[in-house]
Amino acid sequence: MKLTREEKIAKLKSIAKPANANAKWMEIAKWNEEHADSLEDYLIIAMKIQKTLKEKKMTQKELATLLNVTPPALTRIMKGRQNISINKVRQIEKVLGISLMSIKKVDENSMQVRTRMVPVELHYGSSKYLFQGSVDILKSAGKREAKKHIGNLSIAS
Repeated sequence: MKLTREEKIAKLKSIAKPANANAKWMEIAKWNEEHADSLEDYLIIAMKIQKTLKEKKMTQKELATLLNVTPPALTRIMKGRQNISINKVRQIEKVLGISLMSIKKVDENSMQVRTRMVPVELHYGSSKYLFQGSVDILKSAGKREAKKHIGNLSIAS
């Protein structure tokens, strides 16, 4: 006899045991959920480390000693289960002679600030006009024309 969906669910509920709230798999699942965005990065780092260790014929224990961490801590890093700092990543890079991550730094030359010094004449005691000259000419003129007229402007105070 074939059971209905509801009967199957009822049977499963009757034989199911409640989960232990302190189960290791629940801790791992919670950690994975909290670090979902970073897990891929951890995995890539771990794979690069593993590949380099293989190429250099080096053990994880030797690497742990060089990094001044315990072998279990390095195992957590290798499994992507350890939240490592940038300092620790840089230390691993230095010890293994590899690059694990790249951060783009702002180059001072890439920032362009355009400032132009414009000579002006100050007229003290004359509050009649703020500008002497026609600003409208500058607005309507092209760059070359505007450069010609900038010298004719002055600020009155």
